[in-house]
Amino acid sequence: MKVLIIIPNDALGGAEQYLKMVASYFKEATVDIYFITAYNTKLWDNIKNNTNQHFCSTSNKFLGVLKFLSLSQKQKKEYDYVFTSHIYINALVGILLKLKILKTKKFIARESTSIFLRYKGLKLFLYKLAYKIGYKKIDLLICQTELMKNQLIQHFKSIEKKTKIVTIPNPLNFEYLLNERAKEGVNLPFEYIVSAGRFIPEKGFDLLINAFYHVKISYPNLKLILLGDGELKPDLVAQIKSLSLDNDIILPGHVNNVLSYFKSAKLCVVSSRIEGFPNVLLQMMSQNNNVVSTTCAGGIDKIEGIYLAKPNDAESLKIAIEKALSTSNSTSNRSKFDNYLSERDIDKFIKKIIAIT
Repeated sequence: MKVLIIIPNDALGGAEQYLKMVASYFKEATVDIYFITAYNTKLWDNIKNNTNQHFCSTSNKFLGVLKFLSLSQKQKKEYDYVFTSHIYINALVGILLKLKILKTKKFIARESTSIFLRYKGLKLFLYKLAYKIGYKKIDLLICQTELMKNQLIQHFKSIEKKTKIVTIPNPLNFEYLLNERAKEGVNLPFEYIVSAGRFIPEKGFDLLINAFYHVKISYPNLKLILLGDGELKPDLVAQIKSLSLDNDIILPGHVNNVLSYFKSAKLCVVSSRIEGFPNVLLQMMSQNNNVVSTTCAGGIDKIEGIYLAKPNDAESLKIAIEKALSTSNSTSNRSKFDNYLSERDIDKFIKKIIAIT
């Protein structure tokens, strides 16, 4: 079996984690992974032995696309499956299939976010254009939630005539997460709550910092750890200083293993304004019994044991955090969380795809 996976870069956000799981699942197959640009993160090195990894450009997306086109034309491989998970890449592959530059038996694309809720203006127009010209050749389009699927169909009604759309919740490697839970967490000399993600507006870290400022009144010894990096880091640092929280909020940057931080935390928090579905929430649930999340994506309000907050509402987030911190025993959440997570295992996910296609 031959499998092709195409990714914008070698970072490891939610969409990339999904594609990495797909690549790992097909370990008995020939798996080609093309990164349009490369940041030299080394985050894919642990599956190098089972995959053929191609880095098209170290700096420029346009040059990366050109190199990918060149390599595709030269190699002229025919694949059994092509997997993608970014709108522009989905559209690019659709166009290449139409032009017969790429060949595959099945093209499986996944929506990475609800663009009609997240974007406006020129950016939304360009995404709509990508749908129009590139989505006709998709054999199966996976939406993470029913909300995402409904938004897509509502704003792009003709898409159902062009491709099969299904809702399949984000997968995870349940066995791996269980093994990580059995390991030691980080050992820090203080109690803390933790969140993780790119420092972008959608993640709501500014809201979390404001909420934490008020939580500190009742929990003066508590720290907040924000794992990650991104364009908003200077703004977040300025906000932390303006609230005199320099000694209470820690920004370690990217860490190799967020799970060890989740496991040892007093509480894990997802503060996002909007998401397709936050994979980090699933990771938190796998390691910790005490989890707060905003209802930033469809389906979160249906998860038993999660403390819920309204999106884009620091006061609601503060109330949810304080409620979670005041709970004396959350061990009953473990079986609830594990039952929920086991249904999302990557093995079941791929078998669903194969059955549908």
